[in-house]
Formats: sequence, C-alpha cells, structure tokens
Amino acid sequence: MTQPVKVYLDAMSRFADRMEEIGTGFGDTRTLLVDADVTEDSFGMLPESRDAAKTYEQRTTDGLDVLRAGEDVFTDLGKLFRDLRDGYQGVDQAASNRFGG
Repeated sequence: MTQPVKVYLDAMSRFADRMEEIGTGFGDTRTLLVDADVTEDSFGMLPESRDAAKTYEQRTTDGLDVLRAGEDVFTDLGKLFRDLRDGYQGVDQAASNRFGG
C-alpha cells in the first residue's frame, strides 16, 4: 500500500512569500547600485585611477547582471510555489466536492 501524501498549503505559502522577499531584496540591492552616483572621476584623476574606474564598471555590470538573475529566479520560484499550492488546493477541493465533503 502506498503512503498517503500530505501537503501543507500554509508552508507552501510561507515558502512562496520568502522566495518573493529574497527576489525583492535582490531587486532593491540592484536599485541601490544603479542609483549610486559613481563616475569615472570618483576614483581620482591619476591614470591608475582610470584603470580602477574601468575595473569598477566591469565588476558592477557583472554584479548587476547577477542581481537581476537572482531577482528573476527567486520571484519565479515564489510564483511557481503559489501555482503548485493552488493546484493542490484545487484538486483537494474538487475531491471534497465530489465525495460530498
């Protein structure tokens, strides 16, 4: 005989909420970096400072890409868990209605 499956809808909701919070955190951090007023002159006027500015720009661009990907992944995970929860809830409700419960 198979084991009964237990699905904790509240836990799935909390997990979805947490995933969305993490996604929002990635987005908020990304916004802070985009809004930072850092220009090439922020590193000084020496030629070596220009190299630092180029390195900063490349690493910031890479970091912004990673933050965008993280935001997308965690936001999508939150939506997927909500959809999964809703699917389980719909099946459970349909079964209950079918058997008069």
